Amino acid sequence: MRVDAMLCNHAEAVNNLLYVSGGGINITSFPPGLPAPYPVAVALAIQITVPWTQTNQQHKVSIDLIGEDGKPVTISSPAGIEEPFRFEMAFNVGRPAGLLPGDEQSVALAANLGGLPMPAAGKYEFVINVDGNPERHLPLRLQPQQGAQMSFG
Repeated sequence: MRVDAMLCNHAEAVNNLLYVSGGGINITSFPPGLPAPYPVAVALAIQITVPWTQTNQQHKVSIDLIGEDGKPVTISSPAGIEEPFRFEMAFNVGRPAGLLPGDEQSVALAANLGGLPMPAAGKYEFVINVDGNPERHLPLRLQPQQGAQMSFG
């Protein structure tokens, strides 16, 4: 499968079309003096091209967040349990009338992650997996707002 994706401010998948606002981000910032974790609003717009041989099958998409140390980023669950961040979706794309053998199908997916609690400034990577296979990596740098002063002491 081929996965095309981007980070953005907001994404919607409607009638298998992607509607993207603020697309193509790879850096986001937080105000100085704000204590960690830093709430980050980010979305993923995803277009998956499915080969003919993999249509009419259930597929699973998972999105993992990896820190610059290469380890999964943990966040607190609503129950207060620390666990690795993972967002999951499923899809099954069929073979509509008129589709010829060998034709590919595509599916549009959107994941809006408002208020994602990022533990520290630094480099992160969203890894998009399809059926357990890492297919796409989207980097995101979190940094203090430019021009802002931070004091430690």
